[in-house]
Amino acid sequence: MVKVLRPTPQVLIISERRLQALIRLGIWIAIVCVFYLVVLNGASPAGGYWEWLLLLFPLFLLPYLFDCIRVLLRSDELIFDGRSQVVSSRSRPLAAFGDIRKLHLRAVNGTCEEFCLSATLDDGRDIKLCESGASAAIIALADEIAALVGVEITRGA
Repeated sequence: MVKVLRPTPQVLIISERRLQALIRLGIWIAIVCVFYLVVLNGASPAGGYWEWLLLLFPLFLLPYLFDCIRVLLRSDELIFDGRSQVVSSRSRPLAAFGDIRKLHLRAVNGTCEEFCLSATLDDGRDIKLCESGASAAIIALADEIAALVGVEITRGA
């Protein structure tokens, strides 16, 4: 889900792939449409209240839909610049390398299918760096960022 560019050995650019987000959005919308077609053709709303509750089930997919739309509308690029020792996003500095205490790699929602990489700052704030489904790719990326910034990686829930 992320694209990594290395223009120089001291610069690392992480961005989210828009085409993949568009494909995921199409898949989620198709799933919701098929769900409603099956439910509305197979159940009569006059039969009871549980059929109406069943119609609310796709609301659980809204976070995934909003995430796809966010990726499509905002081109977030995280830039790790080793020369200036700053992490920035959209030409706005997020943190200096010296302010980053550690990197944290954890499974999203307790599953091992998707991982989130975040940075913990000295003031206690956490900055979400990226999410990815490929465990080997995000582990390698986390190792590369940790080496560039000069911090350790903690793994866990």
